[in-house]
Amino acid sequence: MDENKNVISEFAIASLAIAAISFISLAGMEKAILAIIFGALALKKMEKSDNLMGLKFARAGIILGFISVLVTIHLIIKIYPKVRQIMNQIQSEQAPLRENAHPDGRQRSEIIPGAKLF
Repeated sequence: MDENKNVISEFAIASLAIAAISFISLAGMEKAILAIIFGALALKKMEKSDNLMGLKFARAGIILGFISVLVTIHLIIKIYPKVRQIMNQIQSEQAPLRENAHPDGRQRSEIIPGAKLF
């Protein structure tokens, strides 16, 4: 019996593991892309070698990687306008504070003697 007949491809295992991890950190698009690449490498390596297993692992890694990329893109498109709106609100609230400040950080009332009323 050939001992190498039941060896699972390292790329297939890595593809599935990285794809699963990419869902844990939702902005893990780079991990999802890596999972897709490793899955493709595993499929290519299994095609050339008869003694490697892990076809389902490689396919699952590729599929989960694509799903993770699509979910991340969807979240970016959906959340970006809201984040932009919040940032604009914060900037508009801070604008009056910046107008009264002196470049060295002091308020104008501290620079001009007698300008501060009790």
